[in-house]
Amino acid sequence: MKDELSKKEQAALDRKMERLATKIEKNKQNYDELMSQYAELFALRYPEKTEKMIKDALYNAYRVSDRTLEQVIAFMAGDFDEDM
Repeated sequence: MKDELSKKEQAALDRKMERLATKIEKNKQNYDELMSQYAELFALRYPEKTEKMIKDALYNAYRVSDRTLEQVIAFMAGDFDEDM
């Protein structure tokens, strides 16, 4: 049993991988568009859940960070100092 592929086999695999990469990229773009539309509709349908999800995400990010609340607020306001 040979371990190495012939040049022809390598070229065939490269072509197949290229086609799959193109399909993956196209599907990823489609997925991203659909998720964006879904998020917009979700926010319209469940505004209270969207606000809670944002609050929860912000709190969890703060909780696991090594920054103070004041530093986090300053960062979000655009007043972040690199020395903080």
